[in-house]
Amino acid sequence: MPGPGEASIKQEFLIDKPPVIADPRAATDPRNNSNNKKRKKGGQNKSRRAYRQPASQMLCQFLIRGEECELKERCKKSHDKQYFLANKGADIGDVCVNFNIFGLCNYGLACRYGSCHIDEGFGNVMNLELNEKMKIYEVKRTLTKEIQNKLRTKHVWFNRSYNYFEENNIEFSKELQTHLRRSQAKRLQGEDKNSEVTESTNLTPNNGDENNKPQNGHEENPNSVTETKLSVSSVYDHVKEDYYCLQTRPKKTLDLRGKLFLSPLTTVGNLPFRRICKEYGVDITCGEMALCEELVQGQMSEWALLKRHHTEDIFGVQICANNTVMAAKACELINSECDVDFVDLNVGCPIDLVFNRGAGSALMDRASKLEQMLTAMVQVSDIPISVKMRMGTTESKLTGISLCERLKKTGISHITVHGRTRQHRYTRLADWDYIRRCKEAANPVTLFGNGDILSYEDYNETKKFTESVMIGRGALIKPWIFTEIKEQRHIDVSSAERMELLKKFTRYGLEHWGTDTSGVEKTRRFMLEWLSFLYRYIPVGVLERLPQKINERPPYYHGRDETETLMCSGNCEDWVKLTELLLGKVPDDYNFIPKHAANSYITSSVPPAGS
Repeated sequence: MPGPGEASIKQEFLIDKPPVIADPRAATDPRNNSNNKKRKKGGQNKSRRAYRQPASQMLCQFLIRGEECELKERCKKSHDKQYFLANKGADIGDVCVNFNIFGLCNYGLACRYGSCHIDEGFGNVMNLELNEKMKIYEVKRTLTKEIQNKLRTKHVWFNRSYNYFEENNIEFSKELQTHLRRSQAKRLQGEDKNSEVTESTNLTPNNGDENNKPQNGHEENPNSVTETKLSVSSVYDHVKEDYYCLQTRPKKTLDLRGKLFLSPLTTVGNLPFRRICKEYGVDITCGEMALCEELVQGQMSEWALLKRHHTEDIFGVQICANNTVMAAKACELINSECDVDFVDLNVGCPIDLVFNRGAGSALMDRASKLEQMLTAMVQVSDIPISVKMRMGTTESKLTGISLCERLKKTGISHITVHGRTRQHRYTRLADWDYIRRCKEAANPVTLFGNGDILSYEDYNETKKFTESVMIGRGALIKPWIFTEIKEQRHIDVSSAERMELLKKFTRYGLEHWGTDTSGVEKTRRFMLEWLSFLYRYIPVGVLERLPQKINERPPYYHGRDETETLMCSGNCEDWVKLTELLLGKVPDDYNFIPKHAANSYITSSVPPAGS
């Protein structure tokens, strides 16, 4: 008989607990430090050291494009093609996915599959006819370089946001003053100072009135901006020549009732993984959580999270903010520059880094602030706005129902409720009865329930509580869950089929992150993060009782073949072995620790598979 919390495995697959084999990483794992007075068993693995290729071993990007390096002596990358080729290592394979699909590999000599498109003179071969035909399928940049530079230099005019702030007395006057100072300073350069002073004083309330002259007997500095309240329209008249004004678009509406929704998943919910879920039948996908502040600053690493593949027919992005001004500006920016169907505000993230800044689940205890943020986002956007939250922050602060009653009046498109509190994380089962009460409070706004769905039976059970469902961890453990739900059957996925799935992820990853060494290692890292969930799948043919429950861990067992045994291992070293079959050998000093501690077994008591 299985113990409490254990899955029921057929007797012929059960094995005794293997002998303890010391894991060499256990000594370096910060969670195993005996000096730590408080040791966390779950949450995130912090202080992880990701593998980074030294800059001196990377070929200069200008040389890859066949251009002269603009950085010259400031460039830290290699400019010696012969030296680079001698040290980059052997090709991993002889088929470059980007060259095969698009007729062009932008990584040239740096490509780890370059033998199929590098000629004897180190030239990069191109199939121009194929490239022209397939350009429409390329994943485009979410932000042009021109607008990125405007954001970095703060030369973007958020017209709808500024007008909304002005009409609703939301403080942002310092931002207007900064815009005006910058505009005045630029005009004074190369122009007559006297004429510029005359122009700049038009913004002051003086206008020739003697009563408004300074009382201290000193003349006012003509280059300074007065502390009086400035109007949006008057400041825009002065800055419009130098600023980029965000665009509007036709209003969009969505009806998502009854559709299968893939949860926005930090790190693991990347574009290659979403492509796989689309092939298995998910209806709605959403990008990883992006921080509003970094979006408004033009950080391309954050904008990369908003990329959309052409197969994602209903696609949204999720943002995180702790104040109305930043949330509205980011929303207006996305509305103007991105091809998305909705914007979701994260009000459920439990991690300390987000919570302590007043964002994520911290907003559940600030109902008025949250209501103000969502109202502003709806007003400045032409695309639907939604919110994802939990039941509350703690068991004693269950604010989900009251929030649903308040937030449905803001004009949002839909609400998602995860049936746990921030305090619960994933330590308890989701409370679907509470989700039902939230749905009643949110009516007529569509409400998605989220939590603990790993089979079509689980899905059918949740339909008693709400008609619309979002799936997160269940899709990471078995992405074919969407097919199971639509076909109402269990699918026994063999080790060979799962290996094909990993090969597909590899192709999608190399297409997305690149075929140079950096792209290969990014693909490996994100595959390993996914494997930290995927190994928890127990094959249907191994289970004695169906269905597998998401909170049940298997006893020690072996698979139906050697590869299946490797895939069910909870040891990180075995996951690395799987990636080596697809992406080549890892460096000698390679070390992987999963982002989420709850999914790893990095202790001295975990043996590798087959021991």
